[in-house]
Amino acid sequence: MKQMILIAFLLILSNCDGQNKEKSIHKSITVKNKIPHSIKNDTMEYFNENEYIDWQQDPEHCSSQFPCEENNKFLMKANERVNIFTDTKTFIQVDKSNKINPYKIIKVYSFKSKNLLNISKDFYSFPVSYQKYDENGKLIEEKDYNKPYEFSIKDLVEKIKKEYKVDLEDKREKAFAGRKAKNGSFYYEVSIDMKVPLVTELKYILVDGITGKTLFTSIYYTKGGGEIPFDKYLETLKKK
Repeated sequence: MKQMILIAFLLILSNCDGQNKEKSIHKSITVKNKIPHSIKNDTMEYFNENEYIDWQQDPEHCSSQFPCEENNKFLMKANERVNIFTDTKTFIQVDKSNKINPYKIIKVYSFKSKNLLNISKDFYSFPVSYQKYDENGKLIEEKDYNKPYEFSIKDLVEKIKKEYKVDLEDKREKAFAGRKAKNGSFYYEVSIDMKVPLVTELKYILVDGITGKTLFTSIYYTKGGGEIPFDKYLETLKKK
């Protein structure tokens, strides 16, 4: 009888969901191209500041004359950047980004237990996904912001690369991408720096978020006012 109860208990455990479904180990691990994290002897992900012990202070935000505040650190390692903000009563937020690519990962940990509470991923300034966990590491909320967009981010990257010879996954190209939703329609907005001397001239490209079709293009400037490109697109619809 005891053996049957033990087997049933083990089967229940095997079906539980957590933050990490792999066999846990009691050491710090690093996964390539992902934020490193510390795994204790359970399935929880924990914040471990020692992972950044060999990172340097980011001179774009702090210096020897004006050092970072202890609860708001800006660190760098090669092209990687991290901002660690600590609210000593509630949470620790770790924003991980890169000087080259426009992807960003934001993780929030409990200050008291140091376990992961939520994680979100962005592309440029718009959200891609969000997951929230309870104190036991169980996923309790999840959002996929890609769902309305049948034309994916990767599709957009390939389209702009093919048609304009600009790589949206490389911030050195001086381009920008955003998303917009209006009246049940979904769009991508892409701005490309035309690299005109003495003035910031940008090419605006509006892409259908479902079909990937280019709906509208125009030239605009960051200074000097002028009509917002998307509003100009809406005006063209009224004339049809």
